[in-house]
Amino acid sequence: MKYKLITVMLLMLLFPAAVNAHETFAWPVSSWAEVGDVAIVPIGSGHNTTSTEIPEGVMYLRVNSPSGQVINHTFDERTDTSGYWKLYSFDVDEPGLYILDLFHTEGAWTNIVTNPPAKSVWHAGYAPEIDFDALNKTGWADDWYVQRSYEKLCYAKAFIAGPDSNFSLASKPIGEKLEIVPLDNITTVGKGDFEFQVLFDGKPMDNLTAIAERVGNDTKLTAVTDKEGKVKFDLTNPSAEFNQWIITTDTGTDLRTNELVDMPRGKNSNEKSYVGPKYISTLILTTQYLKGE
Repeated sequence: MKYKLITVMLLMLLFPAAVNAHETFAWPVSSWAEVGDVAIVPIGSGHNTTSTEIPEGVMYLRVNSPSGQVINHTFDERTDTSGYWKLYSFDVDEPGLYILDLFHTEGAWTNIVTNPPAKSVWHAGYAPEIDFDALNKTGWADDWYVQRSYEKLCYAKAFIAGPDSNFSLASKPIGEKLEIVPLDNITTVGKGDFEFQVLFDGKPMDNLTAIAERVGNDTKLTAVTDKEGKVKFDLTNPSAEFNQWIITTDTGTDLRTNELVDMPRGKNSNEKSYVGPKYISTLILTTQYLKGE
């Protein structure tokens, strides 16, 4: 029965409707594990609640065990895949709460508005390092400009619980550059309001938009962090069934992490460009952290 459930849940993750790609997430097939189980963790890249492309570039995962031991895994071309997901698994050899900490970068991207106001192209690379004189500008307007250029830096977190879990550990920061910390007990997911805190370099980050979305429901809940970096969402479970939520935030073109600078542009353009890293953070929460009857 256990393996049948794992198969069904993996299919739910692998084959939902396709959407545009943005975040990277570590999405455990099951958020509950007994000692002796094998925990399966698909890693995907997408927007909303599905993976629409296999994450490429540099990616590594830290599995923090209940006793403080750390498993480090770096993904490469030999990593198993299924659909648009890379797969990682590890043996659950002790009871308690496992914390998954993922980092992923696929390099830098630059958005060039070739024909303002709307037509643009994406170019791989960081604007300060691009030879714009060498680009084929056929068809570009005289007021073309670089809208934004960033290195994409993704952080993702998830939990796998077991017997005797210390759930207070889930509410402690783990040191991600941009991090979403669940302040309420994660076993209360699906029972009403749930509070989070967004940290940047370990400090609260205010005025940042966070989004919560439930698997199977395209409706996005949005809120803006307050001066303490806190935000609250109603994660009410609409039924007694198993639910999963993805919480996301990113720094976008926030001038606390970006600069507005002069970059190469068309002779009739005076537009400045947003240049700097884009930090993205995701957190997966479920209603499965306690053993079912």
